[in-house]
Amino acid sequence: MRVFKKLKNNAIEEPKRRLEWLLILCALIIGYFYIYVYQNILHIKVEFINLQTLIQIPVISIIVIPLIRYLLVKPDPLQRSPSKRQAIRFFQNEFPSKYILERCQRCIEDEKSCPNYIKLQSYDHIRHWFYDILHGAIEAEDPRRVRDTFEKGYSCKLLYYLTWILGFALAIAIITVLYHHAYLIIKEGWTVSITAFQIFFPLVCVGLLILIKIMNNPDENAPSGCWHAWREINRMHVSWLRSHDDLLVNLICHKGTGTKNFKERRS
Repeated sequence: MRVFKKLKNNAIEEPKRRLEWLLILCALIIGYFYIYVYQNILHIKVEFINLQTLIQIPVISIIVIPLIRYLLVKPDPLQRSPSKRQAIRFFQNEFPSKYILERCQRCIEDEKSCPNYIKLQSYDHIRHWFYDILHGAIEAEDPRRVRDTFEKGYSCKLLYYLTWILGFALAIAIITVLYHHAYLIIKEGWTVSITAFQIFFPLVCVGLLILIKIMNNPDENAPSGCWHAWREINRMHVSWLRSHDDLLVNLICHKGTGTKNFKERRS
């Protein structure tokens, strides 16, 4: 039993670990090129090095890796943030656990007549979905579907958090150039001191942001890319829940001392 549980946890952790390291590598590459391109403005000397050498620099393991891990991966704002931003709203609206919550809200019973009535604040719908259904009946039926769910979710997270990193790099690059020229104007009068690479860097950031947005759009009516894949897998889960209402009755309605059955309220 312990071996099975360990294997299941590893299957969950693998996409998360991959997300974490891909974000770290992206942040390292973008951050390194920022420092390399603007080294004359920053008054530092940076040699062109390969990725393997870059990863071995002590400051990377002390600052960059923990920063990505504790600012993006662990808080996981795409999944947990109450923000109404388009991508966050789209991602959270597709949770199959919402179907379980709305099912209770459609029932003729309420919290006074049913001891197992699920309220939003209880998070029981999330617990039932994740532990009893996704890692219960669905995993027993088709383990690959569970893995697909995590992989599609982490693909959305990778691209979403990558836009944060690119947006931050773009803002810092623009601020660096503006600050540098403001300093030159104060000291030397009107002058322009910028290289082609220093113009190219923010343009690349903008180009990548536009490309990600075009190919992966969290539009509510016509999502594309990773967002479409996320909706597709979760709509399949909701369809599965609808066709297994007897399981939900036994799992939720008849839990503990519950004797009620789901009966939809007439509109």
